Amino acid sequence: MSERRHLDDRRQRGLRIVPVELPAPVEEAPFLRPNRRTRVRRARRGWMWRSILLLEATGGALVLTVALWASYAKVMASERLRVGNVEVRGSHFLSEGEVRELLGPAVGENILGLDIQALKARLRSSPWVAEATVARTLPDTLRVEIRERAPLALAELDRLYLMDGDGSLIDLYGPRTAGFDLPIVRGLAGATGEARRERAGRAGALLQDLGELAREVSELQVEDSGDLRLVLRGAGEVVRMGPPPWRDRFLTFLGLRKELSARCPEAEYFDLRYRDRIVAKGRERAIVGPPAPAAGEQAGGR
Repeated sequence: MSERRHLDDRRQRGLRIVPVELPAPVEEAPFLRPNRRTRVRRARRGWMWRSILLLEATGGALVLTVALWASYAKVMASERLRVGNVEVRGSHFLSEGEVRELLGPAVGENILGLDIQALKARLRSSPWVAEATVARTLPDTLRVEIRERAPLALAELDRLYLMDGDGSLIDLYGPRTAGFDLPIVRGLAGATGEARRERAGRAGALLQDLGELAREVSELQVEDSGDLRLVLRGAGEVVRMGPPPWRDRFLTFLGLRKELSARCPEAEYFDLRYRDRIVAKGRERAIVGPPAPAAGEQAGGR
């Protein structure tokens, strides 16, 4: 009633009435409406599928692991892969039987299960072995290559020991090693520890430097001063040497040996520590020998 009265009042006053149309309500598209139920169902379904895929992958990995383990066990149990042959190269003093003994239980074991580094360590535990390599050759062969230490002298300690160029002791000198005709190194028994190793290393270095000329040496004395005194084979002359070069000076002396013997028939001791001369000493007096020629000159004259 109030609205109609209000309209009548406006007509009486002469006011124009303009009808106003309200916009129709916009209906939201169905696909824009949230559907929580659908989302929950899809999330649950995705989780289930992921769980199923994870179980399938885990099961497949387990089956593969079991198959690999079964194959590995079968291979490791194969009689064809048990070590039956050992090929040894580079061994001159050690026999093949001694090398097999150093390898321990490797013979008869599966070749794929062997620890190669451990086998090398077992071989190097022998003082005769300087270096060793071990290789597998399927199905049942081990290839062993050895580099043995080369004895250069007999070190006099409590007993005689074979010694190499590094001053390392290799083995006792006895019936088994009596075939080695080597110079005797003296002056080691009075030293211990590092001092003895240093003296032995110095003697070994001199003999290595002399090379084939070392066969002229019968004995080698390492003195407290650091000098080296050689007793030669044959007439038994004593040659005293200081620091290197040893080979050049010794080669020069050998080239003048007959001349020195003729000029100094009573000389028993020759000092090669000087650069340009050889001092020859007899029982009562010292004689200065002729100047030593250069190593190249002496080598050219021989």
